[in-house]
Amino acid sequence: MNGRAVAVQGGLALVGLAAAYLTWQRRPELQAGEAFVLDITKNELQLVRFDDDALKNWAELQPASDDNGSFIIVHLAKREPPPAKTPSRDDRSKSAPERVLRGNDAAKSLYERFAPLRATRALGVLDATRLKDLRLDDAKRHLTVQTRSGRRVFDLATPPLGGNDPYLRDKTDGRVFVVARSILTDFATALNGLVERHLHSFRLEEADRVSLTAGAAKKDYRIARSGDGHGVEFAAAGTPDKPDPAARAWHERAFSPVVADLLGKGETPAEGEPQTKLRLEYFARGRSLGWLELAEASVEPTGPMSDAAAPAKKVWFARSELTLGWGKLSGDNDSFIADGTKLAGATP
Repeated sequence: MNGRAVAVQGGLALVGLAAAYLTWQRRPELQAGEAFVLDITKNELQLVRFDDDALKNWAELQPASDDNGSFIIVHLAKREPPPAKTPSRDDRSKSAPERVLRGNDAAKSLYERFAPLRATRALGVLDATRLKDLRLDDAKRHLTVQTRSGRRVFDLATPPLGGNDPYLRDKTDGRVFVVARSILTDFATALNGLVERHLHSFRLEEADRVSLTAGAAKKDYRIARSGDGHGVEFAAAGTPDKPDPAARAWHERAFSPVVADLLGKGETPAEGEPQTKLRLEYFARGRSLGWLELAEASVEPTGPMSDAAAPAKKVWFARSELTLGWGKLSGDNDSFIADGTKLAGATP
């Protein structure tokens, strides 16, 4: 291929990229009856915040990225109520901690609904009587949208009896809109519905090797598709032709342990900083895919009936390439960790 042909091909590629970018940024068409609440692009949107004055909590969505690509951060907390003038000792309860968590696909979808933000109907500027009928005169929920050009604040009200979709009032100009109910319900259930609870960004079938480490002991296992075409088989790297059913059974639980509570970025568990007991690292053709750490924290027995000689209770945690903090595991995991330690070649 000569220089002119290369230049032509390069020019066509640039044109294609420009067309794709313009298509991505292009203003979407409105359906019949719809209106724009916020006519902005994805590049202009920076943050969306939901406040619930009644429940004293809030949630924020903001874009971020790491080695696994782009994602949405879910930042949430319960606001601490104002202190009483003469609080008693029992009244001095701490507010729920702020948590910065990785958002899931639902968080991404909700965030992108604001660029642009559409309404199913535009009602215009309403009088005081109508605002009261729609519960917008004393709204307890609010949306704040931060863009490159500034901040917009909206009141959000649940529909009156018999209604379905909530009402949104722009505090800048007083315009009222009807918006999709999912905007309200998704934010109201942010902790359960918008947080990523998977521990890995890849499927196990993509890996061909896992390295299992327990202290100074380390053992590699080959991962290959099973002969019956269902799932995968595990075999020690030194004996790849001898499948190890025990390793496979143990790993089925290790790949997706049951997480009871996800902690935020930089958050230390109440039980203390966990100490890693097992680490798994996954590879595909020599390339790292991800990792998992299983760690222990101990809780000393307390209370008037506690036995001073009783051993501390172990609490187990996990974190991986896809989490921003530790996740507290549910159930009794002592024997599970002990089995993994043996598979790594160490003495539990």
